[in-house]
Amino acid sequence: MNFFGKLQMWMARMMQGRNGLDNLGHNALITGLVLTVVDLFLGTGLLSMLGTALYIYSLFRLMSRNVPKRQAENQRYVQATSQWTTKIKQAWLRLKNSKQYKYFRCPSCRVHLRLTRGCGEKTVTCPKCRHQFRQKA
Repeated sequence: MNFFGKLQMWMARMMQGRNGLDNLGHNALITGLVLTVVDLFLGTGLLSMLGTALYIYSLFRLMSRNVPKRQAENQRYVQATSQWTTKIKQAWLRLKNSKQYKYFRCPSCRVHLRLTRGCGEKTVTCPKCRHQFRQKA
């Protein structure tokens, strides 16, 4: 077995029973990197220290053997951020497909709807509130 194979086996043995990288640890690591890069341009040192603290926190989560507690923390983080993450993903999808579809909101319940571009004026029934209205695509 070569050096890299031995290193891989050692890392696998070391990480057994540990939490590993989850959403909260990953985002803390990325945020720390962004803060450190921004501090390179600003030169304050404060953002770099905050970035280093986030690196240490991410490493702590990665190496923690208290897996149920780390999973509970990660679950709370995912629940807290899922709503705005979904909104960002949907907005990006609407922007990406804006040439193919016309996006609009229901005047009654404000839910996002879409029509294929070039289909003319249609009577739209909102699937959420069943309100009917005319919309031009």
